[in-house]
Amino acid sequence: MDNGQTANWKCSEQDLAAATRLVAANSTLSATARINLLRWLTDPAYREHVSDIMRLIAADDWSELDSAFGAMIPFGTGGRRGPTGPGPNRINLRTIGESAQGLAQHVLAQGRQFAARGVVVAFDTRVTSHDFALETARVLAGNGIKTYLFEQARATPELSFAVRYYKAAAGVVISASHNPPRDNGFKAYWEDGGQIVPPHDEAIIQQVKQASTLQRLELDQARTSGLLVTAGGDVDRAYQAAVLGQSLLPDRALRIVFSPLHGTGLYSVLPVLQQAGFPDIKLVESQAAPDGSFPNVEKHFPNPELPGALRELIAQVSAAQADIGLATDPDADRLAVVVRAASGEVRALNGNQTAALLCHHILSTRLVSDMLPHNGLVVETVVTTPLVRRIAAAHGIECVYNLLVGFKYIAEIIRQTEGSKVFLFGCEESLGYLAGTYARDKDAAVAALLICELAASLKNQGETLLNQLDDLYLRHGLHHETQRNLYVAGLDGMTRIDQIMRAFRERPPKQLGGKQVVRVVDRATGRIFDGQTGAHIGTEEGTQGNVIILFLDDSTQVTIRPSGTEPKAKFYVAVRRDPPAGLVSGPELDKIVKMEADNAERLADLVLEDAQRI
Repeated sequence: MDNGQTANWKCSEQDLAAATRLVAANSTLSATARINLLRWLTDPAYREHVSDIMRLIAADDWSELDSAFGAMIPFGTGGRRGPTGPGPNRINLRTIGESAQGLAQHVLAQGRQFAARGVVVAFDTRVTSHDFALETARVLAGNGIKTYLFEQARATPELSFAVRYYKAAAGVVISASHNPPRDNGFKAYWEDGGQIVPPHDEAIIQQVKQASTLQRLELDQARTSGLLVTAGGDVDRAYQAAVLGQSLLPDRALRIVFSPLHGTGLYSVLPVLQQAGFPDIKLVESQAAPDGSFPNVEKHFPNPELPGALRELIAQVSAAQADIGLATDPDADRLAVVVRAASGEVRALNGNQTAALLCHHILSTRLVSDMLPHNGLVVETVVTTPLVRRIAAAHGIECVYNLLVGFKYIAEIIRQTEGSKVFLFGCEESLGYLAGTYARDKDAAVAALLICELAASLKNQGETLLNQLDDLYLRHGLHHETQRNLYVAGLDGMTRIDQIMRAFRERPPKQLGGKQVVRVVDRATGRIFDGQTGAHIGTEEGTQGNVIILFLDDSTQVTIRPSGTEPKAKFYVAVRRDPPAGLVSGPELDKIVKMEADNAERLADLVLEDAQRI
């Protein structure tokens, strides 16, 4: 695996000259790739990457070279993420440095007093993350900006907390979240601890594009001058105390199995649960050690949304007859939950199910203890289950639910409503949850604390999380959500995804699975159209983005959008049916829920097939 860093050897001038001739003469390279390759081989600014480029040329890997040099890896609204390796279309010391330079210039543009507050830098357990964090610190210090750098890997939500803890101007976390081992990324945060949003995102993007010269200061000099400070144990303790402050119930009698999937959950989720007083926590030892190659995760893919990533956890929950299993992604902002049913079967909850359980737990517990504020607020994204908003409504709590995908939009609502609303809970279907405002990004630690104390309370009553979920269905309607992904690799991947989005936008289907499309919402323009006539019938409030929503005549919702972090189009289906009349036994309800789930899965397959034909 190419780790995107320089090797400890130099090529001769003759070898370099021969390589440039090969590049100039290669007819398989695009014109852009050829120009970029020649610049990276000959310009001293890129000398750290020459050996990696030479290795690819020697291996005759022109396909990789064309991909790596034929475009520039975008700095999107949250930062950069992608495969490591040499080239402008890869994550490496140069593209990380450019990202840091662009952020530094934007921070400096806010004024000397603002910039003096400094920037906090954290990193996850990936192979290249520490080196990229050091490079980020060099560039920030080189621009005269004080940098608070964690010496060891830490969870992304702790970085969000640390920005506010230090009253810093901004923050950076080096992570590719749940992506495969080769990937890495640079994610930027602003002074409120949330990921950058307008107008700062576009301003930073422009600065990154113009970052042709990197201002760098060596680490020893940065420390001596006071521009580099170690973020220490005081932050860990304060962060963990803030998470523990969200506890709502005292119940702790629960058998827990936890896997950090070789990531930073070992430093956030585990100590929080231990300090909370849960007495029986077992680690999946094979996946406990921090290791960016994720050696003991199926296919080395540490995404807790995937069944393969949870296989070891489920096996250990079953073997230990534990009550609950938890898994986090490498930067520990996402939490997967698996539960053991009364039958002994161990099954994984999806993100929507966990979100509904957490929402009900927070609101109902606060209501009983007279801690539910009249101006409370629950926030979810447009692709998250409608069950959350129905639970909120049943408790008399406002729910903002039309946000674009990304927890940064939830953080933006927290910031905008401070002083007028009390934020209680935020969630997104991709295993992201937050209670309280100590952080402004999703946090697996607080989700783990709350779901475990809920499970322990239910266990004391002879119930389980699955029983609780059934009860929510009977109260608020049967809900099932599912998702399909269409991966499109290569340089033309984004072009293909753009074609798919344009087709659904310009020629949306009039029916799906035998149901009529009654309304089409285009979030790129905010316009709403009649699903049958195409007539413009209204407008949708909220941030504009590349999202299309189809509403069917049976209240089913189909949402289509491109991924912001990977080369894929994503298709979401959400089905809701009224709860059955009268009392329904567990097996009967399971049968009805399965029937609706099968309907949703079939519809999702149809939508994916339509997209593949475009």
